[in-house]
Order: sequence, then C-alpha cells, then structure tokens
Amino acid sequence: MTIETEDTPDAPPTDAPPTDAARARALLANSSTAALATVAREPAGFPFATLIDVADDGTGRPLLLVSDLAEHTLNLDANAAASVLIAERAADGEPTLALGRVTIVGRVARVSDDELAAVRQRYLTRHPQAATYASFRDFSFRRLEPQAVRFIAGFGRMSWVTLEDYLATGALTAPRR
Repeated sequence: MTIETEDTPDAPPTDAPPTDAARARALLANSSTAALATVAREPAGFPFATLIDVADDGTGRPLLLVSDLAEHTLNLDANAAASVLIAERAADGEPTLALGRVTIVGRVARVSDDELAAVRQRYLTRHPQAATYASFRDFSFRRLEPQAVRFIAGFGRMSWVTLEDYLATGALTAPRR
C-alpha cells in the first residue's frame, strides 16, 4: 500500500503499517463469505446467525443477496439491525483466531431501484454462480449501512475503528497480518 505524503512533519511515512481501518476494509474487499447475525423473530429477540455470500460495494458497505423465504431475511424485514463477521483464513483455508477478523454492525436495507443494476453487477462479479437465482422474484439485494466497526488483528490485538476512518480509507489489495 502506498500512502501519499506531503512535505509536512505530520505526514505519515510511506512505510507506515496499514491502519486497522484499512485492514478491516481489506477483509471485506477480499472475502466472499461472512456470518450474518440478525435479531430473531422466533425466539424473539435472540441473535440468529447464518453463513452468507457477501461482496463489498466499493465503499466498505457489505452487499447481500437474500431470499425472501430465508429466516434471516424475515428477521431483517422485522428488524433491520444486523452485523456481519468476516474472518481472514490461513493459507490452508482454515480460520484461526490468530488471524484478522472484522465485525461490521449496522442496519440492512434493500438496494434502491436506481442502484440495482450497479449493485447487481458488482455482486455478480464477486459471485458469478449467483446469477441464476439473482433474477428470481423472491431474491433481493441488500446493503448493510455500517454504524460501528470492530477489528481484531489476532489474539489480544483489537480496536473499535471509527466509522469516519473506516468509510474514508481505501481497502488494501490483500489482508495483512
């Protein structure tokens, strides 16, 4: 990652390590699956988690393609509060608590008709196998609007990333440890 600097004493050095905000954005940008947690209707008020495909909208907001028949979608329609957990995977593909992960907390809403074509293209670029069911009437694109971001770099290394930093930073091309 290259950080542009000005000739001021406050400018970060070009070899500065990536910020937690950039690392969190990289996890979303480079991942294809996440755990989605919604507020259950049944049993009422309890967390309900499921595994979903996810894509980055390019601004750090997770994109989802959900079926109207799915329990998590019914939960979202009743209460838009949700979070996604995205975890870095080891070289062998196995998750490990020594690697990075990010939880993005917010509210999920349907993508507007004005944005639908661009969101569809972005999502299907990440998940081409979803093209068939993306056109089904009972599927819709949703976006999680972040309210809070928790980044964990590994055991004992964690931070709440400010929303301003998270949304303002660009993602790294690959997660770094």
